[in-house]
Amino acid sequence: MPDPQKQSVTDETSTAILSAAWELFIEAGRVDASMAEIGRRAGVTRQTVYLAFRSRAGLLIAMARQADAKSTHSRRMADLAAEPAPTPDVLLDFAEAWLNHLPEIFPVGRLLVAAAVTDADAAVVLRDRMEASLLAKYATILRPLAAQKRLRPGLTAERAADIAWSMTHLDAWRHLVVERGWTPEEFREDRLRLISHHIFS
Repeated sequence: MPDPQKQSVTDETSTAILSAAWELFIEAGRVDASMAEIGRRAGVTRQTVYLAFRSRAGLLIAMARQADAKSTHSRRMADLAAEPAPTPDVLLDFAEAWLNHLPEIFPVGRLLVAAAVTDADAAVVLRDRMEASLLAKYATILRPLAAQKRLRPGLTAERAADIAWSMTHLDAWRHLVVERGWTPEEFREDRLRLISHHIFS
């Protein structure tokens, strides 16, 4: 059944709110921006922001989905995960697409991580993005390769997926790129080299 509250907010208004949130959260680095401030930037009331997205977490979730929808890397990941006969190169191409997508999604991901501490909805979405949308797709690609004995001896598809996932996790990006000053390119090349070595060598 359609949400009557959501119906009271037009798509144009929702888009204006999302744009305002991007300007404040991402472009201005205002992670503390309130829903009222976002509403003022969008030219609507605080109540309208809540009607459109229900909560701060709901707004962050919509921002993450918007980033995915705009990303060619995200679409490439979906195509690669659906490959019926994956090769080792398909796994590495999938990891590379995710690593290229990380700079686009990390600003929102960082906010979702913070929101997940106190907001159950944000925690569910974060788990879905990192597990269902990344870990599970790694495993989907790796299972046929394991069946063909293309993985390192003794390595299962699930363990190989864990390795690839941990090496390309948002947290790994935060530790090395944000905190230690690696460039995105250095991080990408290092992760692809490690994945290839640990899973296929």
